[in-house]
Amino acid sequence: MKVGIINRAVTEAKKSTHRFKVGAVIFNKKRIISSGHNYARKSVRSLLPSFQKRKNSVHAEVDSIIKAKTDLKGMSMLVVRVNTSGNLGLAKPCDHCMTYIRHVELKDVYYSSTDNKIERIKL
Repeated sequence: MKVGIINRAVTEAKKSTHRFKVGAVIFNKKRIISSGHNYARKSVRSLLPSFQKRKNSVHAEVDSIIKAKTDLKGMSMLVVRVNTSGNLGLAKPCDHCMTYIRHVELKDVYYSSTDNKIERIKL
C-alpha cells in the first residue's frame, strides 16, 4: 500500500466532524480516483434510498463512491479511522457499506485495524 494513499485517507478522516473520524480513498493501482469522509447531511439526493443506512449520515465509503462519478469496477478502496491521538483504529466497512461496495464492483477493500495494521477483503 502506497504511503500517499494512506496519507490521503487519514487527511479525509480528519475532515470529519463525527466522533468516529473515518476517511476512504478509491484507487486504481497507484492513482487516486476519489476520496471521502463521514459526515451528517439533511439530504442525500445522489444516493438511492436503499443505500442510506441512517437518514442524516453518509459513511466515508459511500461518500467516496458518490464523488467518483466514474465506473469503479475492478478498483480498490482503503478505509481508515483516526482516533483523537492520531492513531489508526478499526475501520472495517459495515455490512451496509459492503453491499454498496459490491454493487459498484470494487475488487479489494483495505481497512485499518485496531493494531495499526491494514487488513484486506478480497471481493
